[in-house]
Amino acid sequence: MNYLITKRFPRFVLMLCCALHSAMALPADATLGKNELPIHDAARMGTRQDVEKLLKAAPQSRDARTDLGATPLHYAALNEDSGPLLALIAAGANVNVRDKEGMTPLHMAAFATRTKHALPLLQAGADPALKTDAGRDVLSMARKVRADEFAGVVSLWLLKGCKPRQLC
Repeated sequence: MNYLITKRFPRFVLMLCCALHSAMALPADATLGKNELPIHDAARMGTRQDVEKLLKAAPQSRDARTDLGATPLHYAALNEDSGPLLALIAAGANVNVRDKEGMTPLHMAAFATRTKHALPLLQAGADPALKTDAGRDVLSMARKVRADEFAGVVSLWLLKGCKPRQLC
């Protein structure tokens, strides 16, 4: 092995590769994708305190979009912890914002089967009738991924005639 390394690759090439690799290395827990900010990462994997801290430093980051048009609220809808979602809603994030595929945070929560996110989004004004570019409303998205409990919460909300920002 050493023979191959030293004979085929001059030592300076190996050192250059190692230097580049260490310079480009990210922390093990970083998951930032293209055009994502720390607020996106915190919304997807962090806590309410993480999101609130970032919003305090840069309130405009609440509406930051990735290359795919996703906002921090889209990512918070995927997080198992409802804290980031609640922090973004409290900060005034648009609950009906659409990404480049027409998906809203409510669609994302249905897709990820995050049932506990349904009610806060609906209460904040999320429209379950909005459709993606592929023609899926929230209930059809929930049925597609077999998120029966999620579909039940949304269906009950609709059957009871609940309205955003009102007790139901």
